[in-house]
Amino acid sequence: MVAVLILIATTVFAYSVATKPSNGGGPVVNVSDSYNYAEAPGGGNKAPTWLGMVQVLVVHNGMLVYDTIQHNTITNTGEGIISACTARGATSAPACTNGGVYIALSTDASVTSPTDLTCASELSTGGLGRALGTYSPVTTNSHKVVFTFTNTGTTPVTISKVCMFDAASGGSLFAEDLLSNTASVAPSDQITISWSFTH
Repeated sequence: MVAVLILIATTVFAYSVATKPSNGGGPVVNVSDSYNYAEAPGGGNKAPTWLGMVQVLVVHNGMLVYDTIQHNTITNTGEGIISACTARGATSAPACTNGGVYIALSTDASVTSPTDLTCASELSTGGLGRALGTYSPVTTNSHKVVFTFTNTGTTPVTISKVCMFDAASGGSLFAEDLLSNTASVAPSDQITISWSFTH
């Protein structure tokens, strides 16, 4: 008699973000999220694809006054960009010039959706216009795209949403995030957007 041993493996993927405390000053926001994926025996559940997290920091007179980190929405066009860029060079692969590398700020407070194509009420003046981020690797399967804006205008600006594109103007909306609490950026304030992706 032949004994057959069947092993069923369960793999758990975890991505956790710890609450980040402020180092001082006004209305500071702290958000904590965790995401867990489990692959059930026989399939049925898929492992995580791309996970995006956005950290927003506002510095006023040298003090951190706003600090939040939260999950983003990768749009349908963003998913298409990921597919095109990872397949670049293959026969019949779609074109890919850039991935999500340009960061934009917006005063729009509408809820995000994977079907969104534009970043409504995108800012373009006072040092707060769309900008090319700086890439840095985090681990073998994660990276960051970061940019620090300075409000060079003469009035405060309320930021409600952050967006990411594949071009300096126009282009395709890659990802976006509606802030759980708006960020007020006074003249000369700096706002840093740090977009992290894990795949």
